[in-house]
Amino acid sequence: MVSRRENICQYFLPKMKLKRYQFNSIPFVTIVDDADCPASPYASAYLSTLTGQAFNTQLRKANELLFVLNHFQKKRIDMVQRVKSGELISLKEYLQFHTAAASQKRGELDPVASLPDVSDKQLRNAISANARQLVSVSNETQQGRLRRLRQYLEWLFEHCHDPFSVNQTINDRHEKLKWAIKLDEDSLSRNKSQQVADASESVIPDQVFVRLLEMILPSSPNNPFKGSKIRNYLIVSILYQSGIRRGALAKLKISDCHFHGSYDQIKIYRSGFDATDPRLDKPNQKTKAHLATISPILMSQIKYYIDHVRNVVPRSNENDFIFLSEKGSRGTLGHPLSLRSINGVFHVLSDALGFYIHPHLLRHKWNEIFDKEGTEQGIDHRLLEDARKYAMGWVANSLMSETYNDKRLAQKAREISAAHQKRVDEQR
Repeated sequence: MVSRRENICQYFLPKMKLKRYQFNSIPFVTIVDDADCPASPYASAYLSTLTGQAFNTQLRKANELLFVLNHFQKKRIDMVQRVKSGELISLKEYLQFHTAAASQKRGELDPVASLPDVSDKQLRNAISANARQLVSVSNETQQGRLRRLRQYLEWLFEHCHDPFSVNQTINDRHEKLKWAIKLDEDSLSRNKSQQVADASESVIPDQVFVRLLEMILPSSPNNPFKGSKIRNYLIVSILYQSGIRRGALAKLKISDCHFHGSYDQIKIYRSGFDATDPRLDKPNQKTKAHLATISPILMSQIKYYIDHVRNVVPRSNENDFIFLSEKGSRGTLGHPLSLRSINGVFHVLSDALGFYIHPHLLRHKWNEIFDKEGTEQGIDHRLLEDARKYAMGWVANSLMSETYNDKRLAQKAREISAAHQKRVDEQR
């Protein structure tokens, strides 16, 4: 039972939070206290090593580190001092973190403590297990938290101990802890999902997809938007025709569109930190550079939007990004459209459709359509996968296409099994 004094001390623990800021047009994220001062110079230094990565990746890793720091602060464990002394964290302390990493939010769960009137031990255990199950996070989230603990401990160890003079016992203790965490990370990778998907199921049912394509037309009576109808139509159309990611869409510039030749190509590439981009959360292309293909009709519609809609938006001449904020709220009129605003477009569409849809779902739908078209054209499956990897921006040895290969193989196995069963039934 936690004493009243411990509860009071817990209340006065300094609170930590993420802070995002820009310097020379480069976005940064750090962990600060309530006074906006760095909560830990070591944590700040560690996060500074991530600045070459996509900003969304930095945010995710900073959130994971914040979870780690909050957990051990609550346990009154000074991680830096532990690493300096060579004591590190015990197996029991790590297992406590492992359990906490599977729970929602930052705090550990203690459902039994909140049920003092339940006396039966088995009932309390059942309620406790059920409560933990209800608030458990995905394997990917738990894996990320474990990985952040391991990598932060490794980083601290490298900064606190000389590799040539570190005590062998301390080094062995560090290696043992590191590999124990790594094994748990790998086990979570192997068990990402125990659900078996129906091979015939689409990520967006065809009837829903048809409704979406009709609804998003600027002239549709079912269009749920009061303004920016042409812009939002183009956003959805580019995503489902090209299969590009939300970040790649948000950073598209007028100069990236090939308004010449076949009139159907858009340049997709990583651009680092663009000094012309005023957004704090700067979008970027996650995978390698390639040319995305859309219909010439859609390209003509983009050209019309740029010439006749975008050009009349105030301050639109201050940047080259295609999609801009068309409202003056929060002083963003004429600024490049934020990732959050793109999500907002899909929230409105989801409500209107009665079906949850988001930008990445259109990337999956693109792959389904790609599979169907490739099969109908009789394209060899190896050539089809090479073409898919190029269109998705994946490297040649990427395993990402296995998700779509598995679905196609499952569908083919189903067809073969059905044909075999039909022959057996006919012979009876």
